[in-house]
Amino acid sequence: MAEAPLRFAAQVPGRSPGPVDSGRAERERRAIIRAAHRLIGQEERATTPLEDILRGAGVNRRTFYRHFPSKDALVLTMQREAADGVRDSLRAAVGRAGDARAAAVAWIEELLGIGWDERASRDGRTFMTPEVGLVVGIADALEDIYAEHRGILAEVLADGRTDGSLPAAEPEWDALAIHAVVVRYLEMRARGRLDRPYTAVLDDVVRRFLPAAPPAAAGDGTRPG
Repeated sequence: MAEAPLRFAAQVPGRSPGPVDSGRAERERRAIIRAAHRLIGQEERATTPLEDILRGAGVNRRTFYRHFPSKDALVLTMQREAADGVRDSLRAAVGRAGDARAAAVAWIEELLGIGWDERASRDGRTFMTPEVGLVVGIADALEDIYAEHRGILAEVLADGRTDGSLPAAEPEWDALAIHAVVVRYLEMRARGRLDRPYTAVLDDVVRRFLPAAPPAAAGDGTRPG
């Protein structure tokens, strides 16, 4: 049986819930998220009034609360969706690599590249604003997200110890260090404090953390008699 194209709106005191077209509901939801990304942190003020987000999205309060129970919930949803997109792109990047070392390089390329992608970098700045830092639950959510992204790299580094492409890797510690450095570069880039080319930054990270395995010695590996 096909899924019904309608869902019911949340109950609002004094109003009966009515059917809401799922396509329209998704357009409303995306419009709210886009408006929040555009407005949060763009003005010289401590907080962005919800009314400004509603005007920017072209919706009213009733519509907003149909999708999000609060402004904090909106921000947490935005963060989770952005993190899921990064997670999926990291998994896809490492999945295309030929060996573990190439996969680790691909992970760095993908995450670091956010800082040089105009749209991704602009959206990422939303989460660096003081206003977002005050959202209840944002710090714990960010730690979970970072652990998830690091976990992908740690798996790759562990594979590198097995296949010999990263024989000296310490997966958990190296993933922690690499992730911390890449995130720091992203923060510097977002704040306008890093004007080095992407390739130069990438080369620095790869050179410092992912030395290539030394070539195998000629012969069968036994000492000469």
